[in-house]
Amino acid sequence: MTTIAPTSTVLDPASAAAVMRDFGFLATSDLPDRPGPASLLVALREVPTLHHYDPEAIQYWTNQSGRGLPRTLTRETHVPLETEFSWGLIRIVDRLDVTNEYLTFGGHLSAALVDGVVIAVFSSAAPLLRRGGHSQVWDLGADSLGAFFGRLLLAVDYGAGFEDLAGRASPVSLFAAFLVDAMARYRASPRLRGEQPELWTLLRSEERRLMAKDPTEWAAGKVLLQRIHLVGGTPLTHDRART
Repeated sequence: MTTIAPTSTVLDPASAAAVMRDFGFLATSDLPDRPGPASLLVALREVPTLHHYDPEAIQYWTNQSGRGLPRTLTRETHVPLETEFSWGLIRIVDRLDVTNEYLTFGGHLSAALVDGVVIAVFSSAAPLLRRGGHSQVWDLGADSLGAFFGRLLLAVDYGAGFEDLAGRASPVSLFAAFLVDAMARYRASPRLRGEQPELWTLLRSEERRLMAKDPTEWAAGKVLLQRIHLVGGTPLTHDRART
């Protein structure tokens, strides 16, 4: 399990380098552990250590001019880099094309060259969920989040302007939309609650926490979900698969 001790402070690349000495990537604040802030740290080295998983590229999404665009960070990418990343999939790839994957609601990416190693720090105010891979299992709820992102992509397909709306939404409001959607499904299905009691308990806890801590983001998430439900018409063209 590639996690580090929870912290309320997001590391910068220089500080992250100190804890990355013996790792290829580390993550904290996955949903089952704590709500956030979430961090994913990745080290891109010139020569593989062969002692652990050795990343060589990171694939992620950005939002530019209302469109979702794929990006890849490698040792050839110009750094230092400070940019926002969008909701969807973060995929870490090694020299053998073996991957480890995460689902994210978006956040900030900071990358820099530190002692010959490119250190990338993905940070978010919303949870970050493991989606399996070479070195990790799936987090509780990751399959539900992947399905939710699939519904977001359908709204992008059918709704003019929806992609820009979702791209400009804060990570926490997107998380709220996911919770509202998931809770409605579980409340309507005794079977789901019976088959997945641990996830049901987790979702209820997150619902109560977010409603109390940030009612503004909660309300924004409900509005975003209403837009998803209202979308219809003729599919629009897009060229991505975020999950």
